[in-house]
Amino acid sequence: MNRLSVSSDMANPTVRDGMPHMWLAKLYYFLFFAAIGAMAPFFNIYLEQRGLTGAQIGLLGSIPPLIGLVSGPFWAGIADHTRRHQLILALGVFVAGMLTFAYLWVTGFWLLAVLVMVYAFFRSPVPSLLDSAVLSMTKRTGANYGRQRLFGSLGYVVSTYGVGLVLTASTLNLFFVVHALLLIFGCTVLSFFLPVETVSEPVDLRAGLRRLAHQRAYVSFLVMNVLQGIGSAAFFGFLGLRLVAIGATEQQVGAAFALAALAEIPSMAMGGWVQARFRLSQMIVFGLLGVGSMYLLIGLASTPMLVVAVTPFIGVFYGAYLMGGVAYANEAAPPGLRATGQSLMGAAQFGLGWAIGSLAAGLIWGSLGGGWVFLLAAVALFTGAGIFAVGQRGYQVIA
Repeated sequence: MNRLSVSSDMANPTVRDGMPHMWLAKLYYFLFFAAIGAMAPFFNIYLEQRGLTGAQIGLLGSIPPLIGLVSGPFWAGIADHTRRHQLILALGVFVAGMLTFAYLWVTGFWLLAVLVMVYAFFRSPVPSLLDSAVLSMTKRTGANYGRQRLFGSLGYVVSTYGVGLVLTASTLNLFFVVHALLLIFGCTVLSFFLPVETVSEPVDLRAGLRRLAHQRAYVSFLVMNVLQGIGSAAFFGFLGLRLVAIGATEQQVGAAFALAALAEIPSMAMGGWVQARFRLSQMIVFGLLGVGSMYLLIGLASTPMLVVAVTPFIGVFYGAYLMGGVAYANEAAPPGLRATGQSLMGAAQFGLGWAIGSLAAGLIWGSLGGGWVFLLAAVALFTGAGIFAVGQRGYQVIA
């Protein structure tokens, strides 16, 4: 992939004029992932505290990805077709933030299921739309995507660790308030200021999707993301429960997630340097094999401190996978369909893969225990790396 040098960036008026917007990207990533970090590590612990079984928790965890499988491409397609990316992005984060308050009083499995479904319909497309907007900004300015995205990891670290410090068994639901306020008063406003790349010619969504469907390498990319999503669902949905089951405190749960996100930061900061020296496919395979190996260790660990010691390495390897995967999806997408391309990756990973992973992990948790959940996650990532590597043989279009 071609890149502008620092000196040429500064000499180019278009590049220079776009640089202030990169701080908007950094701030948006920080606030959005701070919102995620305030909620994701503690949500299943909250559900277990409310009396839900492992199977019910797994079923609830499978709802957002199933909804995202449809809503992500749906909203991204509308954004690409109407060229109203900012409005769609703002709508998603605002409605999701408002719906979060409902968790404070909704009780019962079926009412929670309905709430999770509606919440996911609006929140699911946000990451893909955000990545699409930021990637178009970095392409115009010559900035590095990883150095924008690392602020998301930083926000996740600050939020996860900070919220973990103040939560107790009696105040666990406070994380809903933090999540909602960050989305409503932070991300909604910033959505209207992110510049989004548009194309002057009409976008043929169907033709673009058909083009992608006939690329063997891209199909293997989507299959790999499904398997990666299975592993991610096990990690994010059941790491906290696994830690608590072997004697961890809420603070150790927060520390584990925070360390994983913190370790992503140097990996993403070096993203440009790594991409200049390695193929995107190599970065993806390296990341998958590394994360899978760490899942294997978590499955075998017997004390909270051993698990906490492993989680930083997950961040390092996941950063490599993410940098390669987001760039791959962006480069593979036809002109004018960048948001759709990102949403397809998100639908495969956080849609179908996450749904399968949540259901499978919930059933395994209830029948075999937490260790086997992470062994499943490791097998999923190892398999995904193999399928993707085979699919890229002889494919020269994407670096």
